[in-house]
Amino acid sequence: MARGMEFTGGPFGTVAADSAALVPASISGKVFYVNANAGGTDDKDAPWPDVDGVLCFSTLQAAIDACVDGRGDTIYVKRGGEAVTTAVNFNCAGIRVIAQRFGMNPSARGEYTSIYSTTITDGPCAIISKYCYIEGLAFAGADATGSTTGFFAGAALKIGDGSTNVYGVHLKQCRFPKWDLDNSHGISIDGTADVSNVLIEECEFEGAFASGIYVEGSVGHLQIKNCTFALCTYAIETGQFYAAGIYTQLIIGPGNVTITPTKGINQTSNNVVLATVYGNYWGTAVASTHSDSVTNMETDGYICVGNYYLNEERNN
Repeated sequence: MARGMEFTGGPFGTVAADSAALVPASISGKVFYVNANAGGTDDKDAPWPDVDGVLCFSTLQAAIDACVDGRGDTIYVKRGGEAVTTAVNFNCAGIRVIAQRFGMNPSARGEYTSIYSTTITDGPCAIISKYCYIEGLAFAGADATGSTTGFFAGAALKIGDGSTNVYGVHLKQCRFPKWDLDNSHGISIDGTADVSNVLIEECEFEGAFASGIYVEGSVGHLQIKNCTFALCTYAIETGQFYAAGIYTQLIIGPGNVTITPTKGINQTSNNVVLATVYGNYWGTAVASTHSDSVTNMETDGYICVGNYYLNEERNN
């Protein structure tokens, strides 16, 4: 940090330093706020209200729509749940969406800062279709069956829109609770079009999900680390991959934790290649942690090393 740099306190607490001074104005992103508690209609044309000269919206979608591709805009989301009736689309490249920081476990703040739906029953409540950074939000949905086509049925959040290549998504400290709703997965990664270079870290998945994360299609360079999975059937489920050896480079670990009875990996297709599973803490016995034996998984392309199980510590 440069000596003399000042931190500024905004209406939602201290959120950022005056880093704009460190970059030319032509490439400096803008800052927006979202306050779902403000109520009212979509504020795209009439923001609620200006806060110290910075636009504040009552819906996250309105704030995303105000951003510009590649400018590096930041959206700070004030504590509060936003109930949506149409999916929020993270369709602006290079934005940062950050939940309000306040005095509690960072991975739990999504319980109070969320995007959720009780009415969308045929799809997710949010879709990521361009690269972005999302921190501290929760996602919960009512989609039990999803679209009549597509393996992403039942997800609260979907990465990939099925038609646009998505590169470089980063999720950190996000929360995926069940909340007695109907979604069967926290995240589904839709590799109908290429999805690559995705990092999911320090996220919480809690509830009676079939899996916390479902992955299928043309997906690669995906890392899932330091996440916690509780009350799910499986932490991660993998389906049929395409372009094997190019797009199926997966890293599961280190530091993922499952809490009994949640199991590890449900491998529903046997064509995975270049997948490394290491340094995880599985809360079930080694013989029942995954849908297949470690030996068979390694035959299919998984490399399992340095994982811990309920009944033993293993190097494979």
